[in-house]
Amino acid sequence: MGALRVINELIDVTISENTSKVAKLSNYMRASYEIKRDPEILVLASNVLCHLVRSGGAMTVDEVEHQVKVALEWLRGKRIEYRCFAAVLILKEMVENDSTGFNVHVPEFVDAIWVALRDPTLAVREKAVEALRACL
Repeated sequence: MGALRVINELIDVTISENTSKVAKLSNYMRASYEIKRDPEILVLASNVLCHLVRSGGAMTVDEVEHQVKVALEWLRGKRIEYRCFAAVLILKEMVENDSTGFNVHVPEFVDAIWVALRDPTLAVREKAVEALRACL
């Protein structure tokens, strides 16, 4: 959690190569989604991702594309609870913070979100409802 908070603070630091900064911070964020299973950490990671997307502007287009594709794959693939939870968090943040970039993924999102809406875990279903609400 400390590392995520540090990343959150580093997002606003201006350096000469903002593109490389966004890429490095994105890689750290990917690792937190793929490895961590604690819901509290996943929520914090989604908040940091939201901050990165808002502040990165055009430099985050590739990151948004990658995160959305991964999240959709996690929802369509074998059910792994922490990945389903992370996927709906990622999708919710992408919808809310980069609606222009997310528009191309709406049909895929609508197909995939039904999996999360029927998930046996209440937290996943609640976040899926929030993501769907944000998309609509």
